[in-house]
Amino acid sequence: MMHTQPDQIIGELQSAVQKGLLPTRHRAHGTAVLAHLTAPVRVAVLGRPNSGKTCVVNMLLGGDYIRLPQGLEYIQVIHGPAAQVTLSWPDGKAQRYEMAAAKPDGAQHATIELPLEALKTTAYCEVSLPAEPMRQQDILQNLSAFGQVFLWCSEAFDTEEQALWQNVSDEIKDHSFLVMTKADRQIMKGDLAERRATLELAAADAFLGLHPVATLHALKAQADADQSALWDASGGRGLAEAVQAQVRRGRAADLDQAEVLLAQLGKGVQAGGRATEAPALAGQPAVTPNTDETTLIGRLQDQLQTAAQEMLADLDAGKIPDAGGLLSRCSSTLRALTQTLTQEAAQDSEAAEMLADAQDGEETLMLLQVEQSPTAAEDAVVVLLQLKKEMGARATA
Repeated sequence: MMHTQPDQIIGELQSAVQKGLLPTRHRAHGTAVLAHLTAPVRVAVLGRPNSGKTCVVNMLLGGDYIRLPQGLEYIQVIHGPAAQVTLSWPDGKAQRYEMAAAKPDGAQHATIELPLEALKTTAYCEVSLPAEPMRQQDILQNLSAFGQVFLWCSEAFDTEEQALWQNVSDEIKDHSFLVMTKADRQIMKGDLAERRATLELAAADAFLGLHPVATLHALKAQADADQSALWDASGGRGLAEAVQAQVRRGRAADLDQAEVLLAQLGKGVQAGGRATEAPALAGQPAVTPNTDETTLIGRLQDQLQTAAQEMLADLDAGKIPDAGGLLSRCSSTLRALTQTLTQEAAQDSEAAEMLADAQDGEETLMLLQVEQSPTAAEDAVVVLLQLKKEMGARATA
């Protein structure tokens, strides 16, 4: 997957963007990818009022940090040098306070800054759904403005909530978890297993997974380093690890896109501006000039066919449960192909034409990387097979 350290990839992309080295058609996309890589991944925690959102955010932060009253439409939690909060009102007024002195009467939004190391890579946004149906729909249709990973907090996820979530895009659903909050209440009532079974059915096609969390116990566990068993039993660890896994996948997808963009140059551009030759196709010797054209096409066709068949077999066997993993493998395969063709294109007009096809395929894969859905993953494999078919047609022309 990643052949270069993340910091080096980011430095290379930053250099390429600043110096205008990317192909014109990729510059806007390169700037967007760079912005993603240099900013924290945002986790949006949403749900109705009193659904336990604040407790979930505090649990993920590792302490009781958010202590603002109900009524705010959303609360952002980001990294900052000191604990402070900026409040915003509907009339445009904004004011910064020390945390203990905040007076949010009538405020609409809040941005909390905390000097926590974890917030440098993962930021949070608590979103409270208003009572007005039109405003609810507006928020749900624009969830990408709040985050990249999503947690819907609910005790019951009733039919009304299910109807609301039904209208959310598949792209959002593919990066979302249903959090069954206040599970300790269900434990006390003795109906946790029944409630969980019901919610698992409701969440099966709408979320990546269901996470019952006894939030009060999870917060207690976070406050005491000796409470590792309670942290496990509360469901807190399972949710925290699932969220961070999604954060890492999102970061890996952005890094893959950065590498694809850099591969458009034909050479790797290092942070200092020094160019290095692209490596040979993985697992095979470098291609020397004047390689027999039929041999080259046959070898590249075999490479594409083998990669596609392996990934389709893994999909059938359930070995790649996430779309991001398969998309990354497709990108790596096509990137290696492009690097090989780049070396040959200067000596061979046929290779130059195949390189153009491969670069078009890379552009398609970049768009599919953004979508990150199972359908996009299947389409990525189709791109490889179609490219293999086009190479065969060139060979027999």
